[in-house]
Amino acid sequence: QVETMAWLPGAAASAGAGPETAGTRGAGAARLTAVELVSPAGLVLATEEGQVETRSGRDARQRPNADPEHGYHVSSWTVAVPAGAPATAPYFLERPLDGALYDWSGAPPEVRGEPFGPPPVAARFHVEVAGVPLTLEREVTWRFRDQALGEVREPLRVVPPVTVALTPDLLVWPTDRQAPRRLTVALASHARQPLAGRLEVAVPPGWPAVAPVPFELAPGGTAERALEVAAPAGLAPGEHRVEVAAVVGTARYAADFPQVAGPHIRTTPYPEPAQARVAALDLALPPLSRVGYVRGASDRVPEALLEVGVPLVLLAAEDLASGDLDRFDAVVVGSRAYETDPALAEANERLLDYARRGGLLIVQYQQYAFVEGGFAPLPLEIGRPHGRITDEAAPVRLLAPEHPLFHLPNELGPADWQGWVQERALYMPATFDSAYLPLLAMRDPDQPEQLGAVLVAPLGEGTYVYTGLAFFRQLPAGVPGAYRLFANLLALGGRGD
Repeated sequence: QVETMAWLPGAAASAGAGPETAGTRGAGAARLTAVELVSPAGLVLATEEGQVETRSGRDARQRPNADPEHGYHVSSWTVAVPAGAPATAPYFLERPLDGALYDWSGAPPEVRGEPFGPPPVAARFHVEVAGVPLTLEREVTWRFRDQALGEVREPLRVVPPVTVALTPDLLVWPTDRQAPRRLTVALASHARQPLAGRLEVAVPPGWPAVAPVPFELAPGGTAERALEVAAPAGLAPGEHRVEVAAVVGTARYAADFPQVAGPHIRTTPYPEPAQARVAALDLALPPLSRVGYVRGASDRVPEALLEVGVPLVLLAAEDLASGDLDRFDAVVVGSRAYETDPALAEANERLLDYARRGGLLIVQYQQYAFVEGGFAPLPLEIGRPHGRITDEAAPVRLLAPEHPLFHLPNELGPADWQGWVQERALYMPATFDSAYLPLLAMRDPDQPEQLGAVLVAPLGEGTYVYTGLAFFRQLPAGVPGAYRLFANLLALGGRGD
């Protein structure tokens, strides 16, 4: 056990192996011959090995099955973290991701594929039992007592003096927008003394420079700073990057290490570089006064649409039950919303009537409860197993190339199907009424072609759309083609003011 959980490079802390780990119990002949401190991860250096102390008498007798003759052995060390030691991170995140793939080429072969790497520090106990030598190894942890949970042990970690978190980490930037965008930097100190420095911002070549921003941090303190980033005139579509670093003296810190923790998993730092990806895209929006949106399960599509200028209004239960739906140019239903929002199911007929009066109703992918509830205006069936395109790069074939979906207000082409993430579509209907017009065909390798990714049907004076395309993944990931396609979906109603 140790006195603190987070260690700074260049600092020292004490570590010890006490009765809970080094005790010898029972009637057998057991003898602790040596205790050593080791660093499997190579992050720390034991600078002073302590003396072995044998406790006997009252301390030992108070413990069940304790052996008063052998007692308990306690060893202590002073441990120093070398200056410049890297912050603790999972071995598979020590190098940047290659897309969605981990790069663990620098990890030892025996570690690759393991859920966790070796601990920063471990204690090794050399024991003889009935004359047979044994070696036991235990991770050195930080231990504390919680009144509700009892004893809690947490892994050790090396942390930088300053962590830097940047939000948001993605900016979807239409190329015709000139207004600057706001970034927030959260600073946290792990040092035991006050720190002062400045934030430096690295923008893409040709972008307006951002002046350094000074900061001060009390020991263990936090601070926030706001930054504004502006794009140059004539911004070209493509990916760009904005990076932020906290400079203290000659040292630079440019990452955060939030803890992933839960009662069922080992607490693990997750390194996040202080950088924002900029997805610049040519995006035209149809004339829209307002768009209603029913949020679905874990649905971040509303925020993505708001960021690019869609005048979106989230619909509450009262809006669905009795609100004026005719004020919306379109109403969009989020993925799996029919499962998560009881008010939506109750108001479904009102939404269909809205479409019959000339509205545009767009329903993103739903599951079997949607079909079983009869919520679609015309029959459709989702197969078992459901239709899914798991290859995000699967080829896409236009079934009606002349349809407005592919031309207005954005002229779509092959590039709009590039860069998709994780999957193309899911829960696509396998069979559907002939009134639905299928617009896309796609297939996974060695699988039959599927037609249910986008179905469009006239409904009274309006339009009904069911789409299995995975917009809930693509828009939060900043996929340009998905934004352009969604904008064209919003234009199918033709009701703009």
